[in-house]
Amino acid sequence: MTATTLLAKDEASARTRAPLRNLLLLQLGVLVFLLSNAALAFGFRAIAATPILAGCALAAFLLFSFRPKQNGLLAAPIDTKTLTACLALAVALLLLGGETHLFYANLDWLVRDAVLSDLTRQGFPLFYRYEGQDYLLRAPLGMYLIPATIGHYAGLVGAHIAMLAQNALLLGLCLYFIAKLAGARAAPFLALFILFSGLDILPQLLHEGLELPDHLEWWNSSIQYSSHVTQLFWVPNHALPGWWAALLLLLLAREEIDLALLAILFAASLLWSPLAAVGAAPLIGFCALRLRHALFSWRNIAAAAAGLCFLPIALYLTVDAESVKHGWLAATPGFALLYLAFILVEIPQAAILLAARDAIAKSDRALIGASVVVLLALPFYYFGPNNDLAMRASMPALFLLAFAFAGVAVSTPRDGGRLASLISAIVIVAAATPAMEIKRALVSPAFAISDCDLLTSWRKTDPSIFPTNYLARLEKLPAWLGAASEARLEIERRSCWPAHPHLPDSRK
Repeated sequence: MTATTLLAKDEASARTRAPLRNLLLLQLGVLVFLLSNAALAFGFRAIAATPILAGCALAAFLLFSFRPKQNGLLAAPIDTKTLTACLALAVALLLLGGETHLFYANLDWLVRDAVLSDLTRQGFPLFYRYEGQDYLLRAPLGMYLIPATIGHYAGLVGAHIAMLAQNALLLGLCLYFIAKLAGARAAPFLALFILFSGLDILPQLLHEGLELPDHLEWWNSSIQYSSHVTQLFWVPNHALPGWWAALLLLLLAREEIDLALLAILFAASLLWSPLAAVGAAPLIGFCALRLRHALFSWRNIAAAAAGLCFLPIALYLTVDAESVKHGWLAATPGFALLYLAFILVEIPQAAILLAARDAIAKSDRALIGASVVVLLALPFYYFGPNNDLAMRASMPALFLLAFAFAGVAVSTPRDGGRLASLISAIVIVAAATPAMEIKRALVSPAFAISDCDLLTSWRKTDPSIFPTNYLARLEKLPAWLGAASEARLEIERRSCWPAHPHLPDSRK
């Protein structure tokens, strides 16, 4: 055997033994978002589906052709111990949040059950009839499409298990990457990150005394910045794309990825949560301006072209959107006082970061500052039945604030100094909000998965507000975008959740 042959065999053997790299995990997470868009495309007409599928293919090429910098996080071998722990933590959190209904599921899951059930049974597109009017299901369906496709063959329970697996993968990978980026002790850092919240219990105590509600965050009726546990328990469909956008912003700030990968995720995440994408947009623009010297690289131009291919999805999401409640909250009486109280209660961590800015990684400082600016600006305008703009668009910026705060908290010596005392006080008081969410999950009885349709679930839960964030009038749908079907889902006269502890009329 020649020396050349032996050398070739040694190189092949080395490649076989090469450990898997962190880049593969990042690619896997972004791929989930791309596949969701591809699944939706098959419900559109060919003229709309073709560019979406082409955009997914181009985005996948850019994703898998990316080469990380040497000695960076993405080039490093996967830390299997940390990854396993983060995936286990993700499964535990999502089960407590109500996925698969092993534990109590919050009220938002009643409508979420219906969307997943309707998509599992009939696929996309979906049409409804209510009081003589025909409607199209127009909603951010990203979280549902892959599980519903699996559920079409594995049944509704299989769809719920697939959703848990999908969401646990995305959450677990996200937690893994921030634990590695933080460079701190992983366990305390992740604990502080997960328990991140505003000081919601303080105004509740002032208003209600010791008779506290089990959900603390609506201490005012106009604005909410949700705690991390609240986001995962109530709206993982918004939290996961918002958190992944923030994660990639951090990776971009540390020069681990290029702008093209962030642009790809932004375009693909619109189908999961347009409002979370709205919150990420100014932060992405801020980073793009700082990288303007490389703005017109071939990868960035290709990513922009791929993003334009997702325009049919953006148009779908805006069908009949003018019917959604919106306006300037700043114009309402008493806004100035409400705004000041809201900022002091919801993001006191920003003051800590200002005082301890030298403890923040130099690469992160500008991005963290920009995230605080976004959080200061969001309360001025409202959009959605419950001001969903503030709740959802704040998620990327809150993620970045929590990342920096947890890092500072873990690295600050417990020496009894003023800064350490303030950090401890904020952590202890803020922990009341996630603690109440976890308590409700453990104390309230679980109820079965429902297969009632969307209209039925809406009428049984909150009939006072029509779900314009889910339903659009069919005549507003452009003919080239989607073909109307004769099939219509209507209100069903049957039980949905006969054992639900908070719906005494659910048998009707």
